[in-house]
Amino acid sequence: MKESMSYNPGYSQLRDFQVRTILRIVETNQDCKEGGVVFFGDSITEQCDIDTYYPTFPIKYNCGISGATSQQLLTVVDEGVIKYNPKVVVLLVGANDLGIRLKDSPRNIALNVKMIIDIIRGNLPETKILLVSTLPCVEHLKGYQIEGGIRNNVLLEMIFMMYQELIRDKKTSFLNVYEEFVDENKEGVLEYYVDGLHLSDTGYQLLSSKIIPVVKELLED
Repeated sequence: MKESMSYNPGYSQLRDFQVRTILRIVETNQDCKEGGVVFFGDSITEQCDIDTYYPTFPIKYNCGISGATSQQLLTVVDEGVIKYNPKVVVLLVGANDLGIRLKDSPRNIALNVKMIIDIIRGNLPETKILLVSTLPCVEHLKGYQIEGGIRNNVLLEMIFMMYQELIRDKKTSFLNVYEEFVDENKEGVLEYYVDGLHLSDTGYQLLSSKIIPVVKELLED
């Protein structure tokens, strides 16, 4: 689990901090209240203070795992979603699949997300899922030119197109917020980020303002 360790081709292995996060998620789901909202995703989710940005949701759980790829989330969907038995799941993932440790295609990312949704649906047939588009990055700070991998805004935007093409689950809603985070040159707006990838307070305010009304509607449905 060291940065310098060798990786199997096509597989991204868990780091020690991710294991600790998963253990926290497991401990929480043992005493959770059913029927709430679960936020499931990578660092954009884990670093979000859901009490601050989603104060009107009475039952909510943050099951984000920093550094997680869609492939890794697929392996922990039971602990991170199903055991919470939520009414709504907010799913946001994909940027890490284009990073140094894993260089996957938008289509394969979408297929992994489809499998996550299929597992949720098979176990929780009444749960609503809100699938949020992958956010852009500020490429000169967190793109492939600086960090390696293949992360760029063309591929990040393409992931959402693949979602819409491949996912046909009737209880999954799609929310495209990508355009809200880019300027006229399709570059991530620096104001919304702390480092070109992770969100600032302004970024989380914008993201939550788009998610809240959709989740409210799903909760009331």
